[in-house]
Amino acid sequence: MVMVANVQEGRGRPKDISKRQDIMDAAGELFRAGGFHGTSMDALAQAAGVSKATLYSHFADKQSLYRALIEAKMADYQVDDFAERVCGDMAADLAMIARQMLDLVYDDEALDMLRMVIAEGREGSDVPSMFEEVGPRRLMGQISDYLAMQKQKGVPYISDAVEDANLLGSLVIEHRTMMFCLMGVETPPDATVRKAHAEKAVARFIMLKQSETTLS
Repeated sequence: MVMVANVQEGRGRPKDISKRQDIMDAAGELFRAGGFHGTSMDALAQAAGVSKATLYSHFADKQSLYRALIEAKMADYQVDDFAERVCGDMAADLAMIARQMLDLVYDDEALDMLRMVIAEGREGSDVPSMFEEVGPRRLMGQISDYLAMQKQKGVPYISDAVEDANLLGSLVIEHRTMMFCLMGVETPPDATVRKAHAEKAVARFIMLKQSETTLS
């Protein structure tokens, strides 16, 4: 059995990583079942098998716990650190990024998380803005930073890095398929389909950007 070490976070007693994970696992299940505002800190502590004091020692509030869940899901698919793994070939780099985006958004837990965000939005909740800030906005910011770097290197068809990142994202996340998967009408595409679509989306992006340069 692999033992989980305790880590020291700031002052005070060291925090048990395994308990933090138990809390996050419980939160993921309860948030998906009852929504963000339908889940209390009391219920979270009980489901995780920890005291409220332990819960609050790891997470100051539900908002910080929810943010941690989003960050952990992004880390699962390495979409939060792809800048460390690019090879310098833009087409290959963008295809890698696109594949990881699709792997993330069609993850069962990620789909459930997005369904919860949509439901919370109807209630005027702050959950959608938290989700957008920690998830999509951060990801698109990293993509725009990468495209800006390519522009600095002399790629002629990268014009506005932010707009181009949004264009790429729209091509990668096919909204019809996403909508039907969220509704449960279709099953998420498998890995082979996702890979093929990622490569097609990147090729289309590059073609569109090159044609803009030719016409201008």
